[in-house]
Amino acid sequence: MVKKDKNIVLNLAKLSKYFGQRYDLIQAAGGNSSIKLNKKMFIKSSGYSLAELSISNGYSKVNNQILVDYLSKVKNKKITRYEEDRSFKILKNSLSDGGNPSIETLAHSILKKYTIHLHPIAFNMITVQKNSNLKINKIFKREIDSNQIYYIEYKTPGVALAKEIFNKLNGKPPKNNECCFILENHGIITSASSINKLISFTELITQKAEKSLNVNFERYKKTTKISNELGIAGFKNMSVLYSEDLIINDFLKKFNFTKINEPLNPDSLLYCGLSLMNSNGNLKRSLEEYKYKYRTYPRVIKIKDKIYFVAENILKAKEIEDVFKSHLYLYSEVSQKRPLSKDDIKRLESYNPQKNRLRFWFDYEGKK
Repeated sequence: MVKKDKNIVLNLAKLSKYFGQRYDLIQAAGGNSSIKLNKKMFIKSSGYSLAELSISNGYSKVNNQILVDYLSKVKNKKITRYEEDRSFKILKNSLSDGGNPSIETLAHSILKKYTIHLHPIAFNMITVQKNSNLKINKIFKREIDSNQIYYIEYKTPGVALAKEIFNKLNGKPPKNNECCFILENHGIITSASSINKLISFTELITQKAEKSLNVNFERYKKTTKISNELGIAGFKNMSVLYSEDLIINDFLKKFNFTKINEPLNPDSLLYCGLSLMNSNGNLKRSLEEYKYKYRTYPRVIKIKDKIYFVAENILKAKEIEDVFKSHLYLYSEVSQKRPLSKDDIKRLESYNPQKNRLRFWFDYEGKK
């Protein structure tokens, strides 16, 4: 990989990680992200989640000009099954590196340099309603009038949707620095001239949609704040998962968090760390104190009555959540416990095969 490509992929991973940890914006392996450079486009590969994209996997490199030229040829055509099949061949022919590009690659082709496709809960709560067009026009009247936001009636993902976006823009890239396509019964595609503009504009319009519904997704947004604080503390590019597991939350109502700290088995130590972190006040100070005491980052963080898990990506954070739940079951019996000894812990921390089970230890160590 040439240096210029490496920098783009690193930015694509950064962009994908930011949005990929937010349940209010994306769920499971949905959505995709892209960055363009001249006639090339780097985009999340099909079958990967945003959280998985990294410098080594999860992205595709395509010849973007091939895609734009194709859309210009089908802009006035009816999209039949034959044309859909043909579009898959065009996508395959445009690929120069990586796995199969996302089905939404065509929709990204004519947009700004940085693009993200998401399924925000708030937007979809609106767009699945029968009168969603009227509601969107009311909520975003100013943005629609200034051609920052476009409403797209439902189109099948792929060439049909890409053609609709292409025609909305008259076959030319958006003029504004930021723009968004609100997709009926689907989600949004936001595009901007810089990563910071893309993030801030997406957050702004999503907050506006949430306000119109009177819903509060602050518990999910907190993951971004925790991730930022971890970065300031020296643990950059970590992902944070907010836990909505009913069993975990029920256990924590019954237990004193400070009394379930010690690891009782190898997996508790390797996944959840030497100690849990409880922050009822200043998160920054709590992280600094934890880092000073344990020389690493906390895998499990409790903030008031909320639980968050920290890892190299969201999929691995979910593994920690799974082990933490078993950890709570072990503490559920009232009898006195026998935690791992200091010698046991020291040996486990130096035992490579055991560390290899927990892939993110190596993933993170290699990034320092």
